[in-house]
Amino acid sequence: MASEKASLAVMNISDPTVYLDMDGVLVDFFGTFAKLANVEHWKQLDSQRLQGVLDKIVGSDYFAKLPKTKTCDNIIEMAIDFAGSYSILSSPLRGDISNSSKHKQIWVTNNLSPQPRETIIVRDKTLYAAANGVQNILIDDRGPNIDKWR
Repeated sequence: MASEKASLAVMNISDPTVYLDMDGVLVDFFGTFAKLANVEHWKQLDSQRLQGVLDKIVGSDYFAKLPKTKTCDNIIEMAIDFAGSYSILSSPLRGDISNSSKHKQIWVTNNLSPQPRETIIVRDKTLYAAANGVQNILIDDRGPNIDKWR
């Protein structure tokens, strides 16, 4: 009986991987960004002010200190209920790829339980849309990322 349960928990090679985006899905990047910019919503910023706030983030540990979204733990629970596990697929900050990637990894280690199977920080998420002929799943707040994934 115990071995029967254990075999159910093993992921089949043909099962899709559920990838979760960080910023806007698991991490409250935008709310914190708006507070840093002293506005109610980040879309209130013109391009010059937006770039100025982004420049403040470059080289900092901003990504390591962000709070979870209110739905973070529920999304992870749903992914695990569906697929048995989850992975992170997030984009680094343009102009700060190495540093922002490092701090996103730190955030994952410090804030997520259970931990993801893997954490991938990459500009082109479509590289992970399919594997071994299986269409993977992406939960992301950016419509263009979802459109490209399809």
